[in-house]
Amino acid sequence: MLEFFRRHRGAFLITVTVIIIISFSVWGGWKSGRDSIMAQPTDPAFEVYGRTYTVAEAQRLSRRLNVTYMLQLFDLLSALSRSGGQADAAINQVILQTELERLGVMPDDAEAQAAMEKLPAFMENGVFSQQRAYNAQQMLGSYGLSAQDMLDIMKLSIGHAKLKDLAGKNYVAGPLEVEKSYASEHQTLKVATISFSLEDQKKAAVVTDEEIQKYYDENKETYKTPEKRAVSYVFFENPKEDDKKPLEERQKAQREVVDRVNKFNEASIAPGASFDAIVKDLKEAELKAPLFERESPPDAIKDEADLIAAIFAHNNQTRPVSDPVKGAKGYYIFTVTQTEEPRQQELGEVKDKIKETLTAQKAQEGLTKAVNDARDALAAGLKEGKKIEDIAKELKLTLTPATDLTISAPPAEMPHAYEIARAARDTPAGGLTQSIDTDTGALLAHVQAKELRKREDSAALRENMAATRASMEQNRLFEAWFSKLREAAKPRTLLKEAEEQA
Repeated sequence: MLEFFRRHRGAFLITVTVIIIISFSVWGGWKSGRDSIMAQPTDPAFEVYGRTYTVAEAQRLSRRLNVTYMLQLFDLLSALSRSGGQADAAINQVILQTELERLGVMPDDAEAQAAMEKLPAFMENGVFSQQRAYNAQQMLGSYGLSAQDMLDIMKLSIGHAKLKDLAGKNYVAGPLEVEKSYASEHQTLKVATISFSLEDQKKAAVVTDEEIQKYYDENKETYKTPEKRAVSYVFFENPKEDDKKPLEERQKAQREVVDRVNKFNEASIAPGASFDAIVKDLKEAELKAPLFERESPPDAIKDEADLIAAIFAHNNQTRPVSDPVKGAKGYYIFTVTQTEEPRQQELGEVKDKIKETLTAQKAQEGLTKAVNDARDALAAGLKEGKKIEDIAKELKLTLTPATDLTISAPPAEMPHAYEIARAARDTPAGGLTQSIDTDTGALLAHVQAKELRKREDSAALRENMAATRASMEQNRLFEAWFSKLREAAKPRTLLKEAEEQA
């Protein structure tokens, strides 16, 4: 099809990891309602610019997002995914392509091919690798994509860059803006810190029996044993991934699983349907999970969050057998066989838990007070002209030796260096930062000095800062412009609307 890819043959595997997006779960999931079936390829998936796209078309667009990842086109991937999930990403591809064509800036095949030869994903030892390009095409083929999809995504990437330039080409970061940003990120800060321990506050906290009783009386309704449920279920496991098998064979195996699920589901909505009878009639394997709490499910299903949520939301009286639930490795259909309702807990059962809660509250309050009181006392002493070291000694606080750090590269060996640097950046020299939360409590930082030191790479850093500021503003302008284009395109997710109406 494309001579560019026909020439690029070889044996070794591409080294770029491809994350395969399962578009089936977005566009081919179960329709809701009692007549639950799989969405068909010809069903309408979404509408944009007044044209309707089918489920098959939407799935292909969703799978093409893998190409952006494989080619490391992260700017394009971010732009397409800005609105949320895969559904919006598919719609955004249509909008982007339409606008490129409308504005007459859609790249041609030759431009896209030339750009692809320069991508890091296709480089080996700094040189374009023909084998990698060919093997990338082969890998995509196993997922129903082609070299043309790769080339089309490359066109969108080039076009996206052109549109960003059109939207923000007139913006240039001013010298003052660049200098302020440079000084903020690269000035050297001399900082000393004082730490406050939450654990010390917990040790000092005193909780009385009267406080525990009062807290229990006010929050009694929250202290109940968790609901427990037991279920019987059938697991319809997806076929094992095997790239060595032909695509048609793998698709056939998946269809067989879907057929089994549909048959079980159809039988379950018949009047008087019995889960056990359906299992026996269809010769499926019945699995059981004894009574368990939502937060501690059995090992067999502990990683299936959607299934757990469905089990504890299910109402056996309105539907004895559940709808199919899509899991990580297949589908589940279940029936709740036993329910243990929550029971009110007595004070004795939860006294230790309440004491722990109140201790934590008092410790946090004590920590906040200790930090605020220390900050006020330190600030007052500094205002009187005292040295920070003397004030800390008077207050019996431990002041660390002053350390040099920068916003752009805080020292890795310094605990909480990043948070300290950010707080110190917004604090004048000689001042105290606001309280900085840490994993062990909090700390205050005293900014003793700020200095913009000479650097051999300062010119390059300023140039990079100007480019970064310009790029950020161009991205913002493009996103605002593209949002207007989306509004004009009037996108609608038809499959979702159909599910909500069912």
